[in-house]
Amino acid sequence: MKHLQMKKKSMIMILLSIGLAITLTTSFLLLQNNVFTETENMKYLSTNNARITIGMSGGAENLLIVIADTYGFFSQEGLDVSLKEYPSGKRSLNEGLFAGEVDFATPADVPIVFSSFERNDFSVVTNIGHSYDVSKIVARSDKGISNPSDLEGKKIATQKESSVHFFLNLFLLKHNIPEKNIQISYKQPEELPSALADGQIDAFSMREPFVGQARDLLGDKIIIFEEPGLYQKTYSLVAFNKFIEENPQIIKKVLRALVKAEDFVKEHPEESIKVISEITNTLESEVAANWSNYDFAVSIDQAFLFSLDEHAAWAINEKFVNASAMPNYLDYIHTASLKEVKPGALKIFG
Repeated sequence: MKHLQMKKKSMIMILLSIGLAITLTTSFLLLQNNVFTETENMKYLSTNNARITIGMSGGAENLLIVIADTYGFFSQEGLDVSLKEYPSGKRSLNEGLFAGEVDFATPADVPIVFSSFERNDFSVVTNIGHSYDVSKIVARSDKGISNPSDLEGKKIATQKESSVHFFLNLFLLKHNIPEKNIQISYKQPEELPSALADGQIDAFSMREPFVGQARDLLGDKIIIFEEPGLYQKTYSLVAFNKFIEENPQIIKKVLRALVKAEDFVKEHPEESIKVISEITNTLESEVAANWSNYDFAVSIDQAFLFSLDEHAAWAINEKFVNASAMPNYLDYIHTASLKEVKPGALKIFG
C-alpha cells in the first residue's frame, strides 16, 4: 500500500513537471513570436513598453524632449526612453543614429542636408523647435577685435558642415568680409573654448554652452557678436526609414509625448526656462531674456523645406559636396504619423 502511494506521488510530480515545462515553452514562444520586434539597433521593442534611445545635444533646442522625459510624458505613452548626449546635433546624427547607437537623433537642418548627399535611408519625423539667435561669433577683444570688420585676416574656427558653419557664412556676407580674407579652420565644438583661450584661434562660431565656457576662460577679454534673425535654425527628430516602417505605433507614441511637452512649455514658461538653464548651465535671467528667440513646436512647414534647399545650394556652390543637383527633400520627410497625431502641424506642399 505504501509502495503504491509513493508510486502515485511520483506520477503526480512527473505530470506536474511536464505541465510546467509545456507552460514555460508556450510562454517563451508567445514572447518571441507575438510581443517583440527586432530593430535596426538590435534591441527589442514592445508597442506597450517600447525601449528607445534618443541622441541629442545639451542645447536648449531639445527642450521638448527633456520636458517629455522629466515630466513623464514618454512613460505615459508606454515608452521607456533613454537620452544619450552628444556635443552637437550633427554628432547625434553621425555618431549616434548612423552608427547604430540610438533610435532617434536631433540634428539641426544643415547636418541633415549634408547627410542627404550621402544617403537616403533616414527621414525627419517632425521638427521640434526653431531658434533665431542661438549662434554667436565669439572673439578675443585683446586681439584688436571690437567690430565685425576687425575679423578680417583673423583665424576663425567652427564645426564643419554644421549650422554654426552656415551662420558664419551668413555673418561674413552681411559684414562684407570675403571668406578668402579669413583663416578658417574646423574643430569639434568642445575644442573651441580652449583653442580660443590658448591663442590657437582669434574667434569661433558656436552656440551655448560653449559660448559660456569661453567667457569663463577669458572673462573680459572676449567680445560676442550676435545677429538676431539672421538665421532661423530648425531642429528635427530623425530616424531610419526602416525603423519608422517597422514601428509606426512607437513613432506616434513619441509624437504624442512631444505634443504634451509642447503644451507644457506654452502653459509653464517659467518652469521651462528653469529646465533650459539647467541643461545649458546658463543663468535663468539670460534664458528669460532670450526666450522670444525660441519657438518650441511639433510641426513641419514649407519654410523648413525652403531652408533645406538653401543649405543644399550653399553646400554645392561652396563645393563642400561633390554634387551638382539638390535632393528632393520631400523624400526625406515622414508625414503620415504627424498628420495623424497633430494634423494641423503639417503645412507642406509639393
